[in-house]
Amino acid sequence: MRFRWFRPFRSSRWAWWIVAAIAAVALLLVWPRVAPAFSGSVKAAADVLGRTGRWGPFVVVGLQLLQAVISPLPAWPVTVAAGALYGPWWGTLYSLIGGSIGAAVNFLLARRLGVPLVRRTLGETWVQRAGRLGALHFLVLSLLGRLIPVVSFDAVAYIAGISRMELAPFLGVATLGQAPAFFAYAYFGSDLAAARGAGLQGSLLMLLFVGLIAGGRHVWQKFAAS
Repeated sequence: MRFRWFRPFRSSRWAWWIVAAIAAVALLLVWPRVAPAFSGSVKAAADVLGRTGRWGPFVVVGLQLLQAVISPLPAWPVTVAAGALYGPWWGTLYSLIGGSIGAAVNFLLARRLGVPLVRRTLGETWVQRAGRLGALHFLVLSLLGRLIPVVSFDAVAYIAGISRMELAPFLGVATLGQAPAFFAYAYFGSDLAAARGAGLQGSLLMLLFVGLIAGGRHVWQKFAAS
């Protein structure tokens, strides 16, 4: 016996709506507890992570996934707090896992919703440019998307989603591109925790980071104008 009423659920469109509804309900339930992590305060982010105990690393992954998908939630307070609580290497790894999963979600959203999403979010210029961009371009854009506060990393994944790149190569270059920024923030957090203030190495690293941001903005503007 065939159940005709079940046929609509075979559609991928139904699957997307069901997943979106579950994600929305879950977000509404947890948002009051995690919202302080995105307030721009490292102490607030550290307090959120500190209350989660052994689940802290999973919470870091979830928070980084959340900020990657929902713009313009900031990633840096969570990354600095993760570095302070778990050290620079583990803090970077947890943040990188969450950021990479978020990049995959945004990529798939753009691939599913297509050009209208990118046109509405970024404008016609990036729609026309997307087909000409290759792996090296997305490596640079991924780096800039994490380094420069005024550039949203979601935009990079959206552009990749309508480009000729497949998901696996994009995730590779996006993960590689995000790693330096995540490490810089996590290292600075661990330095703050160890010294109760920024030590010499952390201060020098952040000075270098500021220089990269200034140079990165120039490169991003050249990308946008080309």
